[in-house]
Amino acid sequence: YLLEELIDGGNDAFLKFIHNMDANPLLNELDYGYDLAVFFSFTQHVQYVKTGGLAFISDYQGITGLLTDPQILTDPGGQDIFGDGNIEVAVTMFEEQHICNDYCEWAGLEKYISLDEAVETQDS
Repeated sequence: YLLEELIDGGNDAFLKFIHNMDANPLLNELDYGYDLAVFFSFTQHVQYVKTGGLAFISDYQGITGLLTDPQILTDPGGQDIFGDGNIEVAVTMFEEQHICNDYCEWAGLEKYISLDEAVETQDS
């Protein structure tokens, strides 16, 4: 038998913080859990840097005290080593997608200019 830990609060408490197709919070700024999603986005930046741009964890979901079903993303040259949830393009596009936040700045991480930020700068 396989068992999973019961998530208290059920569907009402369950949140998807970051999807595995994006390097930024899935939640809106005023949503419950947004602050954690921003922190998880920062942890992705650290993981990306520490692995030399090879991998990071995504698909952060669960409740604020228990995360479930994370996905390791990598782009190992076409090898499918982490299953169907491994979205290689998310790794290759990380620097263009990730929007640095206060945690990234505090940690002294290289600031990436996302495509959205680049477009906003051009429009100004």
